[in-house]
Amino acid sequence: MQELLSSVNSDYNNDRHSWAEIERQVTNIAKAGFTHTQWIHDWEGEYLYSPSEMFQARDLLRGLGVKAHSIHASEGGVRTIVQDGKKVFRNRYRLTDIRKDYTSTNEYCRLAGVELLKNRVDLCSHIGAGVMVLHMQQPWKLFEESPQDKEDYFRQVYRSFDELEPYARAAGVRVALENLIVTPWQLQDETFERMFDRYPEDFLGFTFDSGHATLQCRQDHNYFLRKYYQRMYATHLQENASIPEELAGDDNEILAHDSHWVPMDPRGHGTMDWEEIAAWVAKAPLDLPADFEVGIYGANEQDEMEQLIACRKVAQRFYQMVLAHKQEQA
Repeated sequence: MQELLSSVNSDYNNDRHSWAEIERQVTNIAKAGFTHTQWIHDWEGEYLYSPSEMFQARDLLRGLGVKAHSIHASEGGVRTIVQDGKKVFRNRYRLTDIRKDYTSTNEYCRLAGVELLKNRVDLCSHIGAGVMVLHMQQPWKLFEESPQDKEDYFRQVYRSFDELEPYARAAGVRVALENLIVTPWQLQDETFERMFDRYPEDFLGFTFDSGHATLQCRQDHNYFLRKYYQRMYATHLQENASIPEELAGDDNEILAHDSHWVPMDPRGHGTMDWEEIAAWVAKAPLDLPADFEVGIYGANEQDEMEQLIACRKVAQRFYQMVLAHKQEQA
């Protein structure tokens, strides 16, 4: 009987820095029956993993029998902060408090940002992940006001990726840029075109985040998926209810609506066509299973585990849907 594969984010419950909490969540992932995980802990910020920590993550996964499918790298800095008890998103203009930023016009900060990315390539190598997901959350309001700042930004991005490419290639790791919230979809599309024209597909590809797509591509949720599926090496599959047009210009409302529900919820409160998504995933060159990126918060440990098991069953169902589409397309 064919094994049903499934993958979920390592930080399904929280992204706390505590190793004990990381270990608890990854252990639960194994107990719930998942075969794979995307290592997402420390996806935001400027934390550098030491080699010993990379071995620690490797041995944890190996001991539990969970395979590292991919990781989520950090673009440096923190773009979401808490003010008056609410999450606030700040990225319309360049952030001046980031010390490791591969897009920075400060050369020292840019180089530090490249070192942060290389650190995550090393993490991939240690735990056996073949894909590194990366954000490129842009100061889009600045770009609207100053086209020169936009060109300066991409000049630095190119320098960073030129330096990252041979390092990632030597490690056998592909980088996959993710479609994001807040940054207008038109600018994201331009960014993908620029980057994919410049860099070959065996180095640079695409990560499809289904929830982000509903928030930014409100008229055509699968626009990026259809256009870039041939470069799709990773997924962040999640569900939300999109956002009303009257709130779509509020960055904090967009952040609040990025729900990360488990896909294909029987309550039907999502917006995605999962059969269509499965069909495009079946055409893509990504290694199965597709990664889920969800938030699971139980009232207690038992409730959390029950929800995690239910999520695993949905992930297995989606895996079967993809296999069925592969057969139809053969």
